Amino acid sequence: MGTALTIHWNLCIGTIGAYASRRPDLAPLLEKLLKFELCGEFMLTEIGRGLDARNLETRATLLPDGSFDLHTPTASAAKAMPPTSPLAGVARVGIVFARLIANGEDRGVKPFIVHLGDEKGLLPGVTSRLLPKRCGAKALDHSITSFHHMRLSFDSLLGSPDRAQDQRADFFRQIHRVAIGTLSLSVVNIPVLQQSALIAGAYSCRRHVTGDSGKRGIPIIQFPTQHRPVLDAIVQSWAYDAFADEAIALFCDPKLPMEVRHAVAVCFKTAVGTDAQISINELAERCGWQGLFEYNRIIELGMTLRGNAIAEGDYTVLCIRLVSEVLLRRYEIPEARMKTCLLARHETGVWQEVRQMMESLGYQDYRSEEANAYLLPRCRDLVKATGHRMAYEAAATSGRLAAEALRLFESSCIKTDLSWYCQSAGLSRSEFFADDTKAAKEALPLLHAFLSRDEQRTGILAPIMDETSWDDFVRNLPAFKDVGLVGSS
Repeated sequence: MGTALTIHWNLCIGTIGAYASRRPDLAPLLEKLLKFELCGEFMLTEIGRGLDARNLETRATLLPDGSFDLHTPTASAAKAMPPTSPLAGVARVGIVFARLIANGEDRGVKPFIVHLGDEKGLLPGVTSRLLPKRCGAKALDHSITSFHHMRLSFDSLLGSPDRAQDQRADFFRQIHRVAIGTLSLSVVNIPVLQQSALIAGAYSCRRHVTGDSGKRGIPIIQFPTQHRPVLDAIVQSWAYDAFADEAIALFCDPKLPMEVRHAVAVCFKTAVGTDAQISINELAERCGWQGLFEYNRIIELGMTLRGNAIAEGDYTVLCIRLVSEVLLRRYEIPEARMKTCLLARHETGVWQEVRQMMESLGYQDYRSEEANAYLLPRCRDLVKATGHRMAYEAAATSGRLAAEALRLFESSCIKTDLSWYCQSAGLSRSEFFADDTKAAKEALPLLHAFLSRDEQRTGILAPIMDETSWDDFVRNLPAFKDVGLVGSS
């Protein structure tokens, strides 16, 4: 449901709404979408064109009578993967991006309003091929959609039919809602971190290790290998919660150029998304074989976040674009406020390292093969360094994190690039691990306080969290004996 609503509200309604003041005829359509009488879709990505969607192949040819012929010319031009099948029994309308051809001239990529189907089925000219269920997703009919010479009225076009002078800027203006999704979808990482930590933590409290005496031993939560991943996830969720508030404020600041606002969103998405994936994978492992099953939620939540990471722009490509534009001095990321803190020094150091290396190698063209070989693999780490610094500053100035939590978050960030701190910040490995162990020990009471809040468990259905739920779960499993299936009690 969350995915469908994100597409519907942010991408579809948001895109149409940007034209509403100049197109009063769009008001009835927007009203139907707002009432959910129509389900909105956003159809940009093609099978053969993902983050290079400016080169998409879908065509909308202007006909002599003023209408358009919407057509998918090749198999690689089919749209992926918005839900468009008729299985839901709802009327659908999509924002379809296509290359406008007028009088034989390529006018560039334009957005079109396309009615895909009603409650009874798809409209003529639309073919929807249902994809198999995606791991981590609920029952959503992700599809591959193609168009066969579908006739569209002239008013289906959003914006001008003329070729824009700056094609690149015009394209990014048309898909401006994607930047909003980059930030809004990434915020989901925060509650997922907390839910996963709560599930793994509760399981680790009830799971005991039996000693040689045969008596019930100690709960495994007492082992550092068990409680540290849970504690890290909790502290990360708190720090990124503070960063989310600051990132949203910066993104909504009209004084900042849109490029800078989008860069902040990319820094947030990269830092929280990559850290959350590492933490959730570790939490699932700490639950042993139980962590492999969807019914215990952690692995399912992790796969949901993987889908979100790809939606509204893949980390790696977003980071490449951001780093390239910053190095070309097209804009600057908001500078550090706590310039002497370790994470700010790290950010400055790694960015300076790349600039100096590019200059020493004499690379004037950042798109050359040699520059790509050096720069591209480092882009995500550069953006993550900035994201870590911004998260730490937000957490430190928000007043919402205990000092112990802030120190542990800083330590977990240092660990991601320990070699730099050893080489450039005068920190030895033995010193770091001693400080890291001390930080975890001092923050441990925060873990116990987090796990003891009963209200947090409301709505989290994972049977491994307590004995009663687990016993009920096992009792209701299909059971077999020598007479065959005996059902469940």
